[in-house]
Amino acid sequence: MKNARVLFILLCAGTSVLHAQYTPAFQRREISIGPEYAIPVAAFRKGAGVFDAPGTRFHYGIGGSAKYLYRIKPAYGVSLQAGAIRYHSSGPVQTVSGGTFSFTAIPVKLGADIRYKNLFAEPQLGFTWFSDNHTMYQSRSTTYGIGVGTYVIPHVTLSGNYERWNRGGFAASHWGLRLAYTLYPSTPAMADSGKPKTIATPHIPWWYDTESTYWKKHRTFKTLGWVSVGVGVPITLAGLVTAIAAIENSRIRTGTYEWMIASGAAVTVSAVPFFLLSHHYKKKARVAP
Repeated sequence: MKNARVLFILLCAGTSVLHAQYTPAFQRREISIGPEYAIPVAAFRKGAGVFDAPGTRFHYGIGGSAKYLYRIKPAYGVSLQAGAIRYHSSGPVQTVSGGTFSFTAIPVKLGADIRYKNLFAEPQLGFTWFSDNHTMYQSRSTTYGIGVGTYVIPHVTLSGNYERWNRGGFAASHWGLRLAYTLYPSTPAMADSGKPKTIATPHIPWWYDTESTYWKKHRTFKTLGWVSVGVGVPITLAGLVTAIAAIENSRIRTGTYEWMIASGAAVTVSAVPFFLLSHHYKKKARVAP
């Protein structure tokens, strides 16, 4: 629990201090790679709900991941993330079939990346495979969660996340920390990096027919997208806060924050098709200058 508090405080402090220092300029594509550290919580930490191994505990997991991010607009985009985390077991019962209860999780997740200046939030949904098959998930499980983070310097991001597995009535979750380095673009531009500004080539701006049906559809889908974000993100954050409180208060039911996190993430992710349709109809509303 102390580790979870330190992780949460570290991320919040880093976000508040660095918010005014670095604001990355718009990049259509980003590829990043970096290490991850996971802190199992609740039943997963105690070894219950994942293994039939009384006394076995899981205090941490170490691994790494790679992420591809495609930005549709400066404020939002979609991502694909894959990696592997090794969870190490401890306790009086540590062997099974000549090995240990330690196992490797391999998550593959799709995400909706929402960005404001140097800050970002990313609900994710996908599947996790288990290499050692000592779990009760029959080798794989659905995965969902959310991450929040910041661009520390032009090439580096720091983020924290909550992730949960669930299949066949068995559930496990963890808090995580990811420090990633951006491989592409090789020289990401920063809006306030202090570098000399490049003079843009003059061009004729697009005009839009604001009275057309296409423009009205663009505005409608854009509104629906931001409504989904405005509803989904607060519900997800409330679920995360409730999950933290549940660690200290056993009277808070697990299903309460599970429902809040899952439904909040689903509503937030539903904003992506709305934004895609909005962008599609905006292009159709263009008028040649």
